[in-house]
Amino acid sequence: MSLDTFQQIAKTIQTKHNILVTTRANPDWDAISSALGFCLLLKRLGKKVHCAIDANKFGLNKSYGFLPEFESINNSISKKSDITLEFDINQNEINGLTYEVKNEKLMIRLFPNKQDLSLGAPRVKQESYTYDLIVVLDASDLDSLGSIHEDHAEFFYHTPIINIDHQPENEHFGELNLVEMTAVATTEILFMLAEYMQKDIIDQHLSTCLLAGIIHESKSFQSPNITPRTLAIASELMSLGADRELIIQKLFYNKAVNALQLWGRMLANLHVDEEHSIAWSVVTNDDFERTQTSEQTLLTVVDDLLLHAPEAKIIIIIYAKDGYFRAIMHTHDPSIDLRQKAASLGAHGNRNLVTYDIFTKSPKDAIRSVMNIFQ
Repeated sequence: MSLDTFQQIAKTIQTKHNILVTTRANPDWDAISSALGFCLLLKRLGKKVHCAIDANKFGLNKSYGFLPEFESINNSISKKSDITLEFDINQNEINGLTYEVKNEKLMIRLFPNKQDLSLGAPRVKQESYTYDLIVVLDASDLDSLGSIHEDHAEFFYHTPIINIDHQPENEHFGELNLVEMTAVATTEILFMLAEYMQKDIIDQHLSTCLLAGIIHESKSFQSPNITPRTLAIASELMSLGADRELIIQKLFYNKAVNALQLWGRMLANLHVDEEHSIAWSVVTNDDFERTQTSEQTLLTVVDDLLLHAPEAKIIIIIYAKDGYFRAIMHTHDPSIDLRQKAASLGAHGNRNLVTYDIFTKSPKDAIRSVMNIFQ
């Protein structure tokens, strides 16, 4: 990992004042922990920070609620409401101006130094953004940010971006790219960056955020890509006050009873396509009603299904939605790009998790339309 990149990021942050932090839509633990952790780091450095994440489709998992700064997450980017009128005054000087609103019209009176002032046509500037830097965390590309990028593409184009990630498929879309593929989690990279910038800002709250990402991505230190560095960083975070027991409880022992009931119904109806390493299940309106759950509950169990079905590289959940069906596809395999795979179906999301609508009232037809893309 290049120290030059650390230096450039530290210098860039030092010169900025109002920073937007974001991550991929429908974030997992590493994504959300990275975003919140980086917000804490920036606030410790005296920066103004706005955290925006697209969670409009499923909402944010309530299990994240114990993480510091969780309540500060927004679903959208804020804009200035100011409108600026810009005129060319052709080397004239203005001594002052007054204005009044009359008959629903804004009238501006100028007091020039010279009587022959000639103004050019006004240019109107509005809906400007307050941020001078964007930090994107744990996202392989800008499209995976969902509406945060889609609704503000021009702003992203004109604003410098720092891109920090551990995924090998990252597209290096930032002006500064800190992509470390040997890291288990993006939060592991953030620890090294924070340590380089100012180690004494890593307190209990920041440590808890960073350790949560590492524990999730490493499956509680059971994944094969664990390195001595990962273990050393986790140990250091605990020594700095990270609450490991709380993280473990919230990650692995925090399922509501009705979520477990929905999980049981999904397991009872689980099918496996061994040829394509796919496991899929259908959730009906009756399943939601009997367990008193909703589509928001699905994201809390779909990851567990993938973890407990090692023969499946992809999990697909097809569920009833507004008289038709919607599908969630999820994978942990970095070689699979679900967004590309399901592009013909109008899928939204990122490489690892996508959703799309299936306009049929027949569960069999819905299943067929999904499985066809793997044939």
